[in-house]
Amino acid sequence: MTTTANIVFSSFTSAADPMPRAWSRFRDQLTAPSERPADRLADPQTGPVCVWRLLASNNRELGRSAMIYRSFDDARAAVFDARLSRHDIEIRSVHGPNAGTHGWFAHEPDGPPLITCGRWYGAHTASVDAAQHSIEAFFSATVLAEGHRRLSADRRRSTREAICTPGESERSRSTSLG
Repeated sequence: MTTTANIVFSSFTSAADPMPRAWSRFRDQLTAPSERPADRLADPQTGPVCVWRLLASNNRELGRSAMIYRSFDDARAAVFDARLSRHDIEIRSVHGPNAGTHGWFAHEPDGPPLITCGRWYGAHTASVDAAQHSIEAFFSATVLAEGHRRLSADRRRSTREAICTPGESERSRSTSLG
């Protein structure tokens, strides 16, 4: 059994999908308008997008990407770029939208957010402790080497990105119909 955190990737078929939009709305509650990275989600014709999440060994989300990326390759490259600046990462604690809620995000000095929390905390100290643990886990986490989870808009089905041979796709179609 491993105790290492993992960085996993999810892609969405469209920037207009409700999930990337919710991702951005949550991030926007954590940051000031001048700190927000441009996601270019306003145009629903922009095609697929990808995000990453930092998961503990029990699959509990520790943190998530602040940015929404154009592709799996862009998201994965951004993770490695952020890990190069290990000593420059700063944590900023923020008040949540409701009284008594707290959150956090991490960024390079004078840079946009790189990592955000994935939920609100009931106490400031819990938020700060979670941020410190998450940043530490981020730098030692295993990064998925290839592929990503593609999520459909209706969330009832998800598939792992894979290349199938024509025979495999015909077999899967005949077993699902039969």
